[in-house]
Amino acid sequence: MATPFGNLSLSYRQVLDAVWRSGPSSRAEIAARTGFTRPAISQIVQELTNMGLLTEQAARKGQRGQPARPVTVKGAAGFSAGVNFSHSYLEVALVDLSGALIATKRADIDRPDPDTIAQTVKQLLDKMIKARSLDRRKVLGVGISMPADFSAEGTWLPHVYFPELRMPDVARQFENILDTTVILENDGRVCALGERVMGAGKAYRTFMLVHIGHGVGGGLIIDGKPYRGALGNAGIMGQYYPYGSPRPSGQDLLETLRAAGIDVDDFDDLERLPDTSEVVGQWILRAAGQLCGDIARVSRFFGPEAVILAGRLPPSITDRLARAIDMDSILRPMDDLPIPPLLASSLGSSAGMIGAASLPIFQSLLPNH
Repeated sequence: MATPFGNLSLSYRQVLDAVWRSGPSSRAEIAARTGFTRPAISQIVQELTNMGLLTEQAARKGQRGQPARPVTVKGAAGFSAGVNFSHSYLEVALVDLSGALIATKRADIDRPDPDTIAQTVKQLLDKMIKARSLDRRKVLGVGISMPADFSAEGTWLPHVYFPELRMPDVARQFENILDTTVILENDGRVCALGERVMGAGKAYRTFMLVHIGHGVGGGLIIDGKPYRGALGNAGIMGQYYPYGSPRPSGQDLLETLRAAGIDVDDFDDLERLPDTSEVVGQWILRAAGQLCGDIARVSRFFGPEAVILAGRLPPSITDRLARAIDMDSILRPMDDLPIPPLLASSLGSSAGMIGAASLPIFQSLLPNH
């Protein structure tokens, strides 16, 4: 992926990653994290500083000897945008090179086809860049969270609710309108990346995310990086819940509410439902029962530090669902091994657009394999 900084070598990416993950770091701390020698770190840090990717901070006080001058990622050196969409609306996030959130915008859309999505994103992105007087040349690209999986041939298999996206070269269509690099990724994996960058996953290097959205997806973060698997479908749990039967998905919740006579069109309508909704409460109990055993078994097989429940649902519903899932009742009778904590997302539906915005940063500047 071409960037204003050229094609960085793996060692440069590893040093950037060590600082990006941990914040301001001394050269000794970077050497300890990467395993590189101190002279090598000094040289790489100097070159990354000359390129404008790292910047030195004031020397740390209260230390013996020569005070260390920590370096940190220079956020203003570049920017990246992320897109998360549903049937009737989309959200765009703009982050800087350090992963810090700069701005978000939301817009309604008539239909989720590539042309409508790209044109709407272009308008919102133009407004955000202009409002903050940013240099468009510093935009690394746009990441898009896709409600889709991959076929054996590596082509996109959009969710059944998005037939408009079932077409060849959909990424190229986005790029032609947005006039920048576009990276598409499965929504569960993107959400996991968002939690890794700014959410509940920031405290863990290896975790599993369960994504409750149009389907039941997921994402795996291993040693700080998203794991895709051989075909790009690692972590997806939807196959455990066949279509035509009740599923623990957000789309199933919408359909359950409609069947009960409650007027909801898309996920943002769930925000206005009262916490006392009996239909929502019954759905949570049923969904928790469906998810509990599968999450417990998959987490035991994978061995994550934590399991994060996230996706398209409002934080209030996600929190209640997380509390209703009792992995301890499944795993504790089997053995005395540690049980990973099950956490609700701290970002809500924003994890999707934040994770999508991180995709160009990961691909162009950080180790991604």
